[in-house]
Amino acid sequence: MSRDSLLARIRWFSIMVGLLAAIITARLAYLQLIRGGYYATVAQNQAREVIEIDLPRATIVDRNGTLLAASVRCPSLYSFDPQKIADPAGLARSAGALSGRNPQEILKELERRHTFTWIARKLPFDQMDEARALCASHKGCEIMNEWGRYYPNQDLASNLIGCMGTDGGLSGLEHEWNKVLQGGTRRFQFMRDAVANTLIPVNAVSDVDPPPRTVRITIDMPIQYEAQEVLQQTVSQLQAKDGVAIVLDPHTGDILAMAVAPTFDPNDPGHYPPADWRNRAVTDSYEPGSTFKIVTLSAALDSGRFRPDDTVVVGNGTLTVGPKTIHDDEHPLKPVYSLEEVLAHSSNVGAAKIGMAVGAETMYHYMRLFGFGSVTPLGLDGEVAGLLRPPSQWSLLSLPSLSFGQELRVTPLQLALAYADVASGGYKVIPRILADAPQAPFQRILKPDTVSALTEMLTHVVTGGTGKAAAIPGVTVAGKTGTAQKLGIRSPDGRKLFIAYFVGFAPAENPQAVVLVMVDEPVGKIYGGAVSAPAFAQIMAYTLRRLSYPAPRPSVEVAQMGDIP
Repeated sequence: MSRDSLLARIRWFSIMVGLLAAIITARLAYLQLIRGGYYATVAQNQAREVIEIDLPRATIVDRNGTLLAASVRCPSLYSFDPQKIADPAGLARSAGALSGRNPQEILKELERRHTFTWIARKLPFDQMDEARALCASHKGCEIMNEWGRYYPNQDLASNLIGCMGTDGGLSGLEHEWNKVLQGGTRRFQFMRDAVANTLIPVNAVSDVDPPPRTVRITIDMPIQYEAQEVLQQTVSQLQAKDGVAIVLDPHTGDILAMAVAPTFDPNDPGHYPPADWRNRAVTDSYEPGSTFKIVTLSAALDSGRFRPDDTVVVGNGTLTVGPKTIHDDEHPLKPVYSLEEVLAHSSNVGAAKIGMAVGAETMYHYMRLFGFGSVTPLGLDGEVAGLLRPPSQWSLLSLPSLSFGQELRVTPLQLALAYADVASGGYKVIPRILADAPQAPFQRILKPDTVSALTEMLTHVVTGGTGKAAAIPGVTVAGKTGTAQKLGIRSPDGRKLFIAYFVGFAPAENPQAVVLVMVDEPVGKIYGGAVSAPAFAQIMAYTLRRLSYPAPRPSVEVAQMGDIP
């Protein structure tokens, strides 16, 4: 190869190297100067972890300031890099036993993730020592304190208050008021270091959390405790399926107690079936049975179709309407009953005849006036409207059946409020659970004379009718028994199934409280007078003692709307 040829090759090689260097330099300049910010962000995001920690949730107290639900520091378990955990299966088993989570679900997350991973969050605050011991046994598992929830009274009012999950309320007021109760969140950003075994805070964040707000509800814990204890004893003794007890103030609409059985401990809700979380006072509806006769008598008296001294022929206690024969539970004491005796002796035949005489449209008007067929203004979590069909969907049997509490379903709260409407003097009671919320004005729905007559009739249910077991010495009690058969279903051993009620108010001349007791599917005793009336008497007697020196009631604006025609 000649010298000139070699020099030419060298020149071309140098040119190529120079061009390549220029291209590389230009590319580096482009990446560093023009696209540098973008790639820096990409690199940072690949190393960054962002987590959110809840701030303290609002504290819930009863009407007297007694603590019901509070935010407490709870241990949470996490790992920077699950792949560096030596025994993930053992950690999953231990964390599952501590938290109640499925160990297999924990193990799957540990095996597939390479970044910050929660293992168990917001463990009960009293499990801190166990959490520390677990972390000491499994290198790579760490503890972080988060704000969790603590219910110092355990199952007391738990179906009303509800429970919490990791990300918010799961049931009850905790769920219904979740946005109101939330204290917000705090975001933390972390960066992985070179060996990916620690997290370094990017931004320094103050460890001082704002104090939680306080939300006061109308529940009175001593009354709630009494109602819940009596209800649970009744349900247990009679081997019943479930039950509800409600205590409310007919002058303000304040819910003083709302007890449900079965119940659960909201500190550990995962150990109870979700059905036990339900607030059956509003989420479940039932046939009201003879307690609904108060609506029939209200319509009869208030519409002017009947007077208090009118009578009804009940004959031998049977009434045939089309293919169906309506029966009284007991043979009538005489063939003709006064309206008061129809109520006192709970005559289905008498109620059916009164309802048919009043007429479908008028009866339906008063049913709706009392609030049946609609959710209450309380609007609690999962509340249902019950079932009340319009007259256009009624059959020949519907009107007489509805008149004594069949062919419809009501919630226990709706039924308690209907009796509160009478106890209030004929005003539509607006229920209230948030103690510091403004009170809605009450509107008159019944004439004063109607209220007086109904109250007198309801007192005779207790003094000489089916509700004798609801009597309280020295107190005039007004109320009504009810027994509704569950049609079409039987127990596994073939028994007929019933719902037993007593609902009423006292003292009749100056009502201080309305109490409802409902027991679903009692065994042995089935009638409201034998099952629920004794429980009513215990709860009402305690409530009246508790209210003997009440704080001055706030004034309630009453809208004078005139009598309903």
